[in-house]
Amino acid sequence: MSIFSKFAPEILMDTKVKDKVNYLVKLTQMLAIIAVIAGVLGMVLSNLSIRALNENSLEPLGHLRVIKDTYEQKVLIAGKQISEGSVSDYTQAKKELIQHKAIIEKEWKIYAQSQLTEKEKELLPDAQRYMELSLKSLDTLASLIEKKELMEIMSWNTDDAPYTINVLTPILNNMMQIQIQNAQALYQKTQIQFYFILLSILIIIVAGAIYVSKMVKRVVYDLTAPFGRLIDQTKALSENKLDEPFVWERNDEIGQVGKSFELSRQALYDLFEQINIQNKELEQINQLVRSSINYASRIQRSFLPNPRMLDSFSNDAFVIWKPKDVIGGDCYWVDKTDKGFFVAIIDCTGHGVPGALMTFVVISILDRLLVQQRHLDDPARLLGEVNRLVKETLGQFDETSESNDGMDGAFCYVDLEQMKLTFSGANTPLLYIDEGQLHHIKPDKHSIGYVHSDPDYVFTNHELDIKEGMKFYLTTDGMIDQIGGDKRIAFGKKRLMEIIHNNHHRPMKEQEEIILEKYNAYKGNESQRDDNTFIAFTL
Repeated sequence: MSIFSKFAPEILMDTKVKDKVNYLVKLTQMLAIIAVIAGVLGMVLSNLSIRALNENSLEPLGHLRVIKDTYEQKVLIAGKQISEGSVSDYTQAKKELIQHKAIIEKEWKIYAQSQLTEKEKELLPDAQRYMELSLKSLDTLASLIEKKELMEIMSWNTDDAPYTINVLTPILNNMMQIQIQNAQALYQKTQIQFYFILLSILIIIVAGAIYVSKMVKRVVYDLTAPFGRLIDQTKALSENKLDEPFVWERNDEIGQVGKSFELSRQALYDLFEQINIQNKELEQINQLVRSSINYASRIQRSFLPNPRMLDSFSNDAFVIWKPKDVIGGDCYWVDKTDKGFFVAIIDCTGHGVPGALMTFVVISILDRLLVQQRHLDDPARLLGEVNRLVKETLGQFDETSESNDGMDGAFCYVDLEQMKLTFSGANTPLLYIDEGQLHHIKPDKHSIGYVHSDPDYVFTNHELDIKEGMKFYLTTDGMIDQIGGDKRIAFGKKRLMEIIHNNHHRPMKEQEEIILEKYNAYKGNESQRDDNTFIAFTL
C-alpha cells in the first residue's frame, strides 16, 4: 500500500487513529525534507553559477584592469615625472618601475592562462607580441633611469610611451569589452537558472502543501466528524432521550468510544428506569413524611402559647417564631400569675425533627414544674430544676450516655404589682431600653441538661425596677449567627443591638417588620442557618 493510497475513503474507517496521526507527521516531515533538499540544491547551483561567472569573466577582467591601470596610472606618470625633473631619487624610481613591470607580467601571465573566450584567444597572439615589446620598453626605461639620461627618458616619453598607449591600450580595451559582454551573458544565464530553481522549489512546496492540506482535511474530518454525533448523543442524554440507540460503523478507537458510549446509554437507560420506579416510591414516602412533618408542625404550634397572649399583659409586644425547617428546636412560653406574668425563650439542641422532639421534652418538663411548684417568681430556681430534670429524663450523666442534648434559654418573671422584673439566663441575655438607652444583662455561662452540665448549678437572678415605657427583648442566637452580607460573616449581636436602639421609639409591630427586613436583606441568598425566636414587650 503506497503512502498516497493509504487513506483512501474505503480504507479510512479501518485505520487506527494512531496510524493516521503518524501518517500526517511523516507526510509533513517528507514535505519539509523535500523543501530543505530543494533549497540546498538551489544554493549549490547558484553558488556554482556565481563561481563560473567569477572564474570565466570577472577574474580575467580584473587582471586586465590591473595591467591597464598600472601602465596608465603608474608607469606613464612615473616616466613623465622623471622627464620633468620632479624626481630626485632615481634609484627609488627605478625600483618602483621594476615593481610595476613585475605586476604587469604577473597579471598578464594569469590572464593568458585563464579561461578565455574564442575572440580573446584570436586576439591573444598579437596582444602577447605587443605586451612583450612593451615590457622590453620598460626595461629600456629602467636602464635610462639608472643612468640618469634625462634626454633619453624624455625621448621615451614622446616615442615609446605613446606607442604603447596607442597600440596596447586598444587591444586591452577590446579584451575588456569582450569580458564585460561575457559577464553579462553569464549573469543573465545565472539569473535564469536562479529563477528556474526558485520556481521549482515553490512548485514543490505548493504542490506538497496542497497535498498535505487535502490529506490533513480528510484525516481531521475523519477524526472530528464523529464528535458531532457524540455531542448530539450527549444532548439527547441530557434531555433524557435514552431510548435513541447510538450506532457506529467504524472499527478504530473512535468507533470503540462510540460503542462504549452506546453501552453506557443502555446502562443509563436501565438505571433511569429503576430510578424512575424508585422516585415514584420516594415521592410517595416524601409525601407521607411531608404530611407527617406538617402535622408535627401543627402539634408543635399547639404546644406553644398564642403569640397574642402577651398583649393581655403588655402595652405592646411581638413574637417571632421562625423555624429553620417546618418544625424546629426553638420554643417560647408565656404564663399568667396572680401578680403578673412569666415569659421564657428556649433554644434546644439541633433543629428540624430532632430539635422539635427536644422542645416537647423541655415544654413537658417546664409545664410539669409550673403545675407542681409554680415558682414563676424565681426564674433561676426554675432554670436549675429544668437543668436537673432534662439530665434525668435523657440519662445524660457521663460519657457513657447515648445522647448529649440540652438547651440555652432565658426566663423572665414580671411582677406588675411591685413593678419588678426578675431575669435569669442560660447563655441567653436580656436586652432592655430604659430612658432611650439600650442595656444588656449578661446570662450565666452555663447550658442546661447536657452531659457536662452541672446538675447542682445555681443560676443567678437579676432584678430590675420597672418604669413606664421600658422595653424588653429576648432572642435566641439563630438570627445573630446568620451568615450573609458581602463578606459572608455573621449578622452579629452588635448589628442587632444597633437596629433595636435606632428603632426602639417605634411601635413593636413596626420594630418587628424592620428587624425582619434588615435580617432578610443581610441574609440575601444564603440559607437560614438556625431556628429564629424573638420576643419583645413593653410595660
